[in-house]
Amino acid sequence: MATAVTGLTHEDCGTIGFVISCLFDQSIDTAELRAWCEHVIVSNEMDDIPQYMFELVSFDGDLCELFDILGFTPSSEPSQQEDAALYGIAFQRGVEVYDPPVSRVSALEALRLRPDVLQRFRATFPFIEVAD
Repeated sequence: MATAVTGLTHEDCGTIGFVISCLFDQSIDTAELRAWCEHVIVSNEMDDIPQYMFELVSFDGDLCELFDILGFTPSSEPSQQEDAALYGIAFQRGVEVYDPPVSRVSALEALRLRPDVLQRFRATFPFIEVAD
């Protein structure tokens, strides 16, 4: 059943901001971004989905192009500990993180201290499995 999508607009950018943070922190890749877009499109009311979602569903460009596609820069920035926890998710998923700002140990510790980040990740990306 379709639901009303939230957090994808300039005024309410919490969801898209989290997704973009996950992408930049390497806890998801561009294929998973596209899968998330597909998931949002098929599980929400069509009238509620921003046009950029239909462009992102086939996105395969440089990350710097994302904000041009969105038409805005999401203002929701993760805290330093949330950011480290997102890197922790990447490490936990076995991603070879390029130039991480925190060590693997610190990132996994941040993830342990912020179970809400993992919970939000699982809710946002229900099609991605992450071990506890």
